[in-house]
Amino acid sequence: MPFIDRERELEALEERWGLEPQLILLWGRRRIGKTTLIQRFAVAKPGIVYQAIQGTAAEQLTLLTDRILAYRPDPALAASPLQNWPQALAYLTNLARLAAARREPLLVVIDEFPYLVASTPALPSMLQATLEEVRRDGLPLFLVIAGSQVAMFERHVLHGPLFGRRTWGEQLPPLDHRQARGFFPDWTAADALRAWAVLGGVPYYLEQFDPGRSLAWNLENRILRKGEVLYSEAELVVSEELGPDARTYLSILAAVASGASRQNEIATRVGIPGHAVPPYLATLRRLHLLEHDRPTGGGKGGRAGVWRLGDPYLRFWFRFVRPNLADLEARRHREVFRQRVAPELDRFVSKPAFEEACRSYVRLAMGRDAALPERGVVGAWWGQVPDERRSGGRRTRKGEVDVVVYDGERLLLAGEAKWSAGEVDVDALGQLEATARHLPGFGPETRLLLVGREGFSARLRQIEEAGRVILRTVDDLYR
Repeated sequence: MPFIDRERELEALEERWGLEPQLILLWGRRRIGKTTLIQRFAVAKPGIVYQAIQGTAAEQLTLLTDRILAYRPDPALAASPLQNWPQALAYLTNLARLAAARREPLLVVIDEFPYLVASTPALPSMLQATLEEVRRDGLPLFLVIAGSQVAMFERHVLHGPLFGRRTWGEQLPPLDHRQARGFFPDWTAADALRAWAVLGGVPYYLEQFDPGRSLAWNLENRILRKGEVLYSEAELVVSEELGPDARTYLSILAAVASGASRQNEIATRVGIPGHAVPPYLATLRRLHLLEHDRPTGGGKGGRAGVWRLGDPYLRFWFRFVRPNLADLEARRHREVFRQRVAPELDRFVSKPAFEEACRSYVRLAMGRDAALPERGVVGAWWGQVPDERRSGGRRTRKGEVDVVVYDGERLLLAGEAKWSAGEVDVDALGQLEATARHLPGFGPETRLLLVGREGFSARLRQIEEAGRVILRTVDDLYR
């Protein structure tokens, strides 16, 4: 598979490659591409790349010994492998001294660092002392510590003694919709966005789809078919991170996926006391499996916030796989796709994935697209607005605007994402105007935006020429 994106991260690593001591921290959820990024960076560089495993300290040290010997043969070390971590760290420090004498940096990568901490809890403190020696003596050690168990990495590294000594560090994010299209270069923009809405931006998930086949074939055979990687990956993600409580966490995720967006609703559907829910939600939020969203620019009270799944693949799995497990286990994946997935797929794509892609487009295009604001905070808005369809009394309705851009209290842009078949017509603009004028900060300078899947009517194009609306298509989202 091609190496797609991650140029920014590679550039950051290459900028720091040299004779100065470096501690690089790289973390993110499993399958996000950390190991691939490290391997690409390590090509043709002298060093030791060690992939930790779940095992005892003795087993880990034996494997590290093998990696050291692959880098530099040492008959004494081969005859007597490393026995403990103080000895291992002292050996690596000595290798850095030898590299300093040759005036070249030494790359040492410890991938899946949390596995080592599980067998040797004192390792972060030991490593801290080693790094103090490396820094004091100016040794050219380029140490990369990586991990995919986000909770453990945060506990032992980001909130531990090593974090303050980092020279660069980042949580590797998923690919956005533009970057993900690199896996499906020959697909239409609409199908590429559908694939991103289903798989998200995790490279390993994107690699499971066959770009030479249709989207429908891939959904049916690469997710819904028993035995495929993506058939059970959701449960593996949760169980690896959350262990014994995985069942409760899965039930919470399922509740949110089915529409429970507030704490009391989630507690009721899962069947646990309301006071017990917040710690679970906090953990899932820290792992970026759940998100807590509030309206941008207004309605910021506690009741305005809603919980939702933060990962597209989990949204699809909980929407179409988990509820249909009985049929899928019986290998009726073809029937499930045709009768339950295909009819609902575009509805699933439209919210929230298409809306998220539109917001991402606006963030990137601001300052480059003259029709859009040059800067501002991009988000979404929802809340109660006057219902002008009813006469008399104080009547309101729920209003939503998919894309808003605020500069302070000023509403600079209000936009709607229309993932519907056929051309978008002037009624969509009327609906947007009817809601947008009630948003906080709306004024004469507020611009309106419509993003359509299949284009716009001639009448709407004429209105665009008059400057009343900005029109963009799915193809524009990839430009």
